[in-house]
Amino acid sequence: MLIALIANPHASRFSGRQRDRVVAAIGARHKLELLQTGHPGQATELAARAVADGTEVVAVLGGDGTVNEVVNGLRGSDAALALLGGGRVNVVARGLGLPADPDRATARLLDLLATGARRRLTLGVAGERCFALNAGLGLGGAIVREVERRQRAKQLYGDRAYLAAGLKALLVDYDRDHPHLTVHLPDGRPPLRGFFALVGNGDPFTYLGRRPFRPTPQATWDGGLDLLVGQTMATRSLARAVTGMLSPHPRAGYPGLPVLHDIDGFSLSADIPLPFQLDGEYVGDRTSVTFGSLRSALSVVAPPARA
Repeated sequence: MLIALIANPHASRFSGRQRDRVVAAIGARHKLELLQTGHPGQATELAARAVADGTEVVAVLGGDGTVNEVVNGLRGSDAALALLGGGRVNVVARGLGLPADPDRATARLLDLLATGARRRLTLGVAGERCFALNAGLGLGGAIVREVERRQRAKQLYGDRAYLAAGLKALLVDYDRDHPHLTVHLPDGRPPLRGFFALVGNGDPFTYLGRRPFRPTPQATWDGGLDLLVGQTMATRSLARAVTGMLSPHPRAGYPGLPVLHDIDGFSLSADIPLPFQLDGEYVGDRTSVTFGSLRSALSVVAPPARA
């Protein structure tokens, strides 16, 4: 089997020695081409080129940002995605029941390849770009933007950097008095007003350490998108909701934070530019974003979904 391994040497937990062990293990059983990224966005180009060259499986050694880039390069192809960890959080891999440690993930991948295990996932679409995990316009985007401005703190403090960024965005930077966002829904349903929106393509939305963060707990990679609309910025309401989202049994919606389940398309608009994130990457400030879903669009080397 022809496999392309796309490695991001700038990933949070990348190790050259670990990469070499992964290459040796896969190369012992399959024909392998190693491709390393050198700048943001290059993984999309490398994945598309690998598909054009007849690659059957594109494996990723890097974080969820690299996975997002590869997913966009695989869009519309029959090549399968394989996940080998190597990032800080590895939400997609963990959410699919795959190891986040590259050595264990490689061993698991070889077993799954031997049995032909595949799973097809829905991809979310925001504008022209696909996403595997989540998106956020407003507060979520502001948190990611703040963390990306302080990469050193992210490297040193990990998840605590996101907590600090969240508190700063919530208590200092974000407009808590004026709901600038409007959600436009299909089928003639009335629009919703809010302060921010979170879009989940699967569950969990992300992790804080070992604990899953689940604002859209009914979202699956097999269905449409789930949309949480933040219609309140009251500190007490948000604190109670976040506590619930981090609990073992989160609810599908909280007072002032309704969740719409299994939607194939909708759009968001804002009367001021709001920060926007896709799969944990800040992608600029936006006044409008159109969302859709591509069901069964991506093949992944993974065990079947649990019943």
